[in-house]
Amino acid sequence: VGDPTAVKQNWMDAASMGHPSTLLADVNRVVTVIDAATFGTDWMTWDTAGDRGGWVEEDDDCATQRKVPELLAEQVEAADTLLINKVDLAGASQVSIASGLARQLNKDAELFETSFGQIPIDTILGLATTQEKEKEKEKEKCIDPGCADPGCTKEHDDSHSHDHASADHEASSSSCSDPGCTDTSHDHTSAEHEVSSSSCSDPGCSDTSHSHDHKEEESCADPGCTDTSHDHASSSSSTATANLGISSFVYKRSVPFNSPKLMTLLNRWPVPIKAELDLDLIQEAQRDGYEENGKAMAASPFVGVLRSKGFCWMAPTQWSGRSEDSWRHDTAMYWSHAGKHFGITTAGKWWGSISKDQMKDIFSTNLKEYERILAEDWMSDEFGDRRQELVFIGTNLDQEEIERELDSCLMEDGGDMENYKVQLKKSIDTTIIQ
Repeated sequence: VGDPTAVKQNWMDAASMGHPSTLLADVNRVVTVIDAATFGTDWMTWDTAGDRGGWVEEDDDCATQRKVPELLAEQVEAADTLLINKVDLAGASQVSIASGLARQLNKDAELFETSFGQIPIDTILGLATTQEKEKEKEKEKCIDPGCADPGCTKEHDDSHSHDHASADHEASSSSCSDPGCTDTSHDHTSAEHEVSSSSCSDPGCSDTSHSHDHKEEESCADPGCTDTSHDHASSSSSTATANLGISSFVYKRSVPFNSPKLMTLLNRWPVPIKAELDLDLIQEAQRDGYEENGKAMAASPFVGVLRSKGFCWMAPTQWSGRSEDSWRHDTAMYWSHAGKHFGITTAGKWWGSISKDQMKDIFSTNLKEYERILAEDWMSDEFGDRRQELVFIGTNLDQEEIERELDSCLMEDGGDMENYKVQLKKSIDTTIIQ
């Protein structure tokens, strides 16, 4: 299984070094094809990549352990274009779930529903050309939000630019880029449509008993049509995601988690038992509770979470001694959950573990990213970019209740944080003396 983000990054690195291959071709677009018929079962499988024939090379133990749902999520998240394919084989519900979840996983990608992968090639290439033009325009913008220089001739960007393909850290292969843009001045909508033959095209219809298709009149709705002169990929938006109740939000805090408290919470995280992604059953469990090992469990705000990921800051449990874990202070942790799989792994050092001058040297050829980190990720001069930044995607999410549960795991103001600072100072003083 290829890592499209790594492929693009390696190509960009090669281009910056003038590699001959990059003079002959370019990589400017990632297209991810999603099998609508198997998306739900792959999302809920316990399988790892090693369980799937031909997915990994022999003796690649690291790749063998990668979880299928996590790989699926990362392929969707890395895409510039998403093709929800095999809509002719999948049921209307499967197509709706695949499109709705993919849209929330990647709000910036163009999304099309297809059969047999049929989509006009100029649609894909045209999108790539448009995207490249937008990137060039972005480079010409002045990124200083407070710029008042009358001599500055660059266009001023009233919001700011996000590079969702760059990692905050020198991370493992499973590490993630910025987990979620929350700037409402950005356009996060894109193409998505229904292809069910029973779709209603009346824009004024309010009957919820059937699906609604908001495609342009000239779009062809026949999934078996092979006439390339027809538009088989409408770019108008639909209400599919809203009808499914799929939404997302970003949890962001500037206080570390109390590690034991967080582990207690995660050990109570509800794990689905069904082999298929069934939103009706999930929503029923949200409302009425669920059973675990034959025991009735109260409804949990995390039942509807289908995907969560991002960076978290976990406080050391012991600053010195044989079992000391003071390394947690400088180490970013990567939180990744998809389907039935959940993991928290190390993801390199926080930028706040080095000085700003050292950072600037590292980003000497990309000062825009340096300024982005300071503008968006820097939480305080005391702790730098150490933070909680987690995106939650799911159905009928109770954001307030999820945030309340997570907040209960944070170090408390006063005693906890004062002790943290005292222990940190002791640790630094001890290091200097040694």
